[in-house]
Amino acid sequence: MPPRLRAIFHDVDELGIVGGMVVTPRGVRPADVLVRDGRIARVGKIRAVGKSVSAQGLYVLPGVVDAHVHLALPVAGTRSADDFATGTLAAAAGGVTTVIDFTVGAPDLSLATAIEQRLSQAKAAAVDFALRAEMVGWTPDRAGELGDAAALGVRAFKFYLAYGASGRRTPLGTLLSAMEAIRKLGGVAMVHAEAEELVDAAGGPFPAARPAVSEEVAIAEVGILALRTGCPTYIAHISSAQGLAALLAARRAGAPLMGETCPHYLLLDQSVYARADAHQFSVTPPLRAPGDREALWRALARRGLQAVATDHCPFTRAQKDATAGDPARLPSGLPGVETLLPLLYSEGVAKRRIALRQLAWYLAEGPARAFGLWPRKGTIRPGADADLVLFDPHAHWTVHTSDLHMATDFSPYEGMAIQGRPVAALSRGEWLVRDGELLGRPGRGTFVPWQSGPS
Repeated sequence: MPPRLRAIFHDVDELGIVGGMVVTPRGVRPADVLVRDGRIARVGKIRAVGKSVSAQGLYVLPGVVDAHVHLALPVAGTRSADDFATGTLAAAAGGVTTVIDFTVGAPDLSLATAIEQRLSQAKAAAVDFALRAEMVGWTPDRAGELGDAAALGVRAFKFYLAYGASGRRTPLGTLLSAMEAIRKLGGVAMVHAEAEELVDAAGGPFPAARPAVSEEVAIAEVGILALRTGCPTYIAHISSAQGLAALLAARRAGAPLMGETCPHYLLLDQSVYARADAHQFSVTPPLRAPGDREALWRALARRGLQAVATDHCPFTRAQKDATAGDPARLPSGLPGVETLLPLLYSEGVAKRRIALRQLAWYLAEGPARAFGLWPRKGTIRPGADADLVLFDPHAHWTVHTSDLHMATDFSPYEGMAIQGRPVAALSRGEWLVRDGELLGRPGRGTFVPWQSGPS
């Protein structure tokens, strides 16, 4: 059982988190955290305050920033199972206090209109959120729309180098023009890096149809464009050793590239495609070989990436069963927003693959810096939002989909034994979770506009 959070209440509108081990990318140390008016007021020894909570035996982590989620996303004739209410409640249960989603772009939809529509949908969020603008059908003559997006608080823009049949693919010449404009704006480009010419779309989201070389080539191409334009560029969901090598080579050449991987590429491999329910593991890019998984862990150990994010895009078993015999129509995506923190701690920190301080980089500071949320989000320092997770490193539990809050009846981690679990979470000083009880409510989340450039 996790330690109970002992609290003493008085009348002063302050909260002290006392006796815990504060974790940041710079180290781990015993310290108290004083919260006042929804922000962090002090980190260090604090005197008696109006309310105090003992975090003895717990880690105090910055609230997790999941930099890649797809809530209420129309895809393959259906929609991802989590909407902004259910998905963000599940996020809160897992210690995720900020999510970054996307607009739903279309060629005949301006970036500003798409942002406004998504902001309206996201009003149901239980945690804070930021957005990226999907650049679907965008052309260089629409460059003024980037400034319109920035005025609405969005300076991150998403591109696809695949999915040509659906109209989402951006030609390299258009991407070059966009990256030049984004650099001048002080924003960031995010790229789904699979070379269309090396993908067999009819083969569905499986390794034979979407080989690692397609990722490698696409990242190499984007690296050259980033080097020539100077545009900060974030490569989504790196799945392979080949793709990772292309990223690192581009960075050595001076390209301002940042990389993301996901828990499923760290914990799972392509052997699941031999199972009778292989279609339930459909995800793009697909799962790779065990050697790819180990290469990604080695990169994390050297802090070679910017973030670990989930690409949370869940479907029910029925949704995937409906097109199991037609790979090209199979909805692609896996659930993960609720299990991100415990999985990375259990498989990374507890198994000594990464250091505890690196957990705070990959799940908080790294993504917050990449997408203009720093220093409001992703940190434990005075002035930042009081987004905090109290984490019990000694808790042992087993993943059962029925115990989770995501709106799906499938987890790729079903039956996995886990060490470590969040027992409490604060968002802007308000309890989302306490003693394991989910207290968050739909509608309390707020949009976080771009704060600063990537760093």
